Amino acid sequence: MRSAARSWTPAEEEMEAREYDLRLAGRLFLYLRPHMGLALISLGVLLLDGFLDIVGPYLTKVAVDEHMSKGDVAGLTWVVLLYLTALTGGALTQYLRAWLLQLTGQRAVFRLRVELLEKLLGLPQSFYDRTPIGRLVSRAVQDVEVIQELFTQGVVVIFGDMVSLLAIAAALLWLDWRLALVTLCVTPPLALATVFYRSRARDAYRKLRRKVAQLNGFLQESLSGMVTIQLFGKQQRNEETFEELNTQTKDQHLRAIRYGSLFFPFVEVMAATALGLILWYGGGRVIQEQMLPGVLVAFIQYMRRFFQPVRDLAEKYNLVQAAMASSERVFALLDTPSNIISSESSGKPQLLRGEIEVKDLWFSYRPQEWVLRKVSFHVPAGQSLAIVGATGAGKSSLIGLFNRSYDPQAGEILVEGLEIRKWPLRELRKHVGIITQEVFLFRGPLLENLRLWNKDIPLGSVQEVAARIGLEQWIQSLPGGYHMQIQERGQNLSLGQRQLVAFLRALLYDPGILVLDEATSSVDPPTEILIQKALGPLAQGRTCIFIAHRLSTVQAAHRILVLHRGKILEQGTHQELLAQRGLYERLYRLHLDRNFLQEPAREVSRPLRS
Repeated sequence: MRSAARSWTPAEEEMEAREYDLRLAGRLFLYLRPHMGLALISLGVLLLDGFLDIVGPYLTKVAVDEHMSKGDVAGLTWVVLLYLTALTGGALTQYLRAWLLQLTGQRAVFRLRVELLEKLLGLPQSFYDRTPIGRLVSRAVQDVEVIQELFTQGVVVIFGDMVSLLAIAAALLWLDWRLALVTLCVTPPLALATVFYRSRARDAYRKLRRKVAQLNGFLQESLSGMVTIQLFGKQQRNEETFEELNTQTKDQHLRAIRYGSLFFPFVEVMAATALGLILWYGGGRVIQEQMLPGVLVAFIQYMRRFFQPVRDLAEKYNLVQAAMASSERVFALLDTPSNIISSESSGKPQLLRGEIEVKDLWFSYRPQEWVLRKVSFHVPAGQSLAIVGATGAGKSSLIGLFNRSYDPQAGEILVEGLEIRKWPLRELRKHVGIITQEVFLFRGPLLENLRLWNKDIPLGSVQEVAARIGLEQWIQSLPGGYHMQIQERGQNLSLGQRQLVAFLRALLYDPGILVLDEATSSVDPPTEILIQKALGPLAQGRTCIFIAHRLSTVQAAHRILVLHRGKILEQGTHQELLAQRGLYERLYRLHLDRNFLQEPAREVSRPLRS
């Protein structure tokens, strides 16, 4: 780790960056290693393709010097046939090379995609609270695509280009070492240009990936909040922000490609310079009969092939820099620590009754900004608990601790007598079912949204449970019934209908403890009546915890907690709390007054009788 007091020289910075790149490359190689057999076959085909390409200039030399100059038509015919065979073989190897490289890259990156999804599925809710979804999509899709391109067009091809470069250099020296030395005159400026390009490209592509992620995040947020943007007429402001981000991305992209736009033409200039020197020096030697014409022709062909791997390596370096920037971001995501660790124990309490106990609970989203303060209570098995309080009192935050969406800073929560950190996460979340106000539905059949692709729950079981809580008739009234196609986020269902789906989904998984986080606060009265009817069999013999603004829905609870600024201010039954004449009594009076004020509107809204 760097010391804050020490200043680093450019050479040290470069050395550290190189070591970091090597660590990234080594980690990427771990994904390629299981497919090394396929990669070696790809390399073999690549080398065969390079060999067939190198054979061409030599056959040209033989044709010119040994057959054309002597008028040997028969020998020339054989050389031409060999040349055509080499070209045909080269075409075949190019096809095999492209197919094998794609196969190798796809297989290598397959595991990376799986690990990314597993990581995203295992990260806690707090991570998603602070991380834009667009940024995650950019890393999981675009950055992985760049890494895939490195596997398909980078690793093996770079090695093949280096071998081709050495082979062509050897061929040049074998043909005429004097001409080869002339060719080397362009090497120093080419090397300096390569160093300059390499030092600039990495940082430029890292910044470009960051800008693309910001643009993706803004688009994701804008599309998700399009209704709000349109309702408040903020389209112009949204366009201005997008234009600013888009301009920054465009400018950074231009900066990134500018170095390549300068470097590659420079390589062409060096190649043309080398060709001019070879024609001048080699042509003079041919005129003086110190060199055979075929040697000069073959040398020029080899020289042009010599610069092709140089161009390829420069382009691949461009790809490598983009892949290093992408892998840095992907591995940063994979290395994100999770503060919600599942217990390694594979067991759970033998007796599942539905008992919950909370002891001296302290919780905050940010340090020292306490949302819950020393909260303690006990819910016996099979009883119901209602939690009420003003907005911001900490009700929903408390609920988020029951299934370990978050962990408290102090205190403990015991489910069935076992501290929840000792439960395997999968078992805990199966045992504690939570229904929130915002229900997420996936695109696809209603049946799959109910059983969440669990094929162990047959349609007959779903119908039986729906009939038990009085929802079978409602489902059959939907177009397509259980096979109704749900649109993205359940947009073709009303909020109340989505809540009904959530209730049925929860009961299908038969949790021992059911938590309802203001699940009926935004539904219309008919749907609320239907939900209340479903709650009867749903809550029967089950520990239930209710959070509700409507106090009429919590009066029948065995016990009511009144939260105020993160603390339990009052607790007891409905009648006991009214007798205390405290905060609950005031909330209840306000609730009655609101219902009284809304009553005339309800009367007016009724249809007139004929």
